[in-house]
Amino acid sequence: MDITGHKVILRAIEEQDKELLLDLIKDPEISKVTRGYSRPVSYEHQLRWFRSPPDPVNGVHSIIADREAPRVGLGIIILSNMDPIAGTARISIKLKRSVRQKGYGEDAVTALVSYAFQKLGLNHIYSNILEYNQASRRLFEKCGFNQESVHESRTGAGHSRNVYLYGISRGE
Repeated sequence: MDITGHKVILRAIEEQDKELLLDLIKDPEISKVTRGYSRPVSYEHQLRWFRSPPDPVNGVHSIIADREAPRVGLGIIILSNMDPIAGTARISIKLKRSVRQKGYGEDAVTALVSYAFQKLGLNHIYSNILEYNQASRRLFEKCGFNQESVHESRTGAGHSRNVYLYGISRGE
């Protein structure tokens, strides 16, 4: 099932997206500012994840594509940690470097949040953003999210970093 925004279409992950997904995981610039994999991931590991059956109960995993070229992936957007009783879920996004700051991220987040509220009946969407990830903080603020809290996250080897919780509720 596709979710359509003004500029993007959020579509199912397809075989042709394997390389895009692996490139996003391996991108050191993305790794520095996200809470995703902090270690190298093998092609085989990524293939196992890619081939595992989707679990709609646990979320929505979509490729972000330009509406004009829907088969070409620009990034990935994920709605996860869904709690149907509380009506909450976490949203995260990764975009290729070449398409950042062109409105694709904002349109993708807005489209998925609208879908989550209207079609999935969720009441609150949140995102955990590292303190120094200014681009993501600006993106979510543009999409109507508000900073709700800050907490310290341990990264191993005695290091810690602040993580900002941004959220948006239905009707905001």
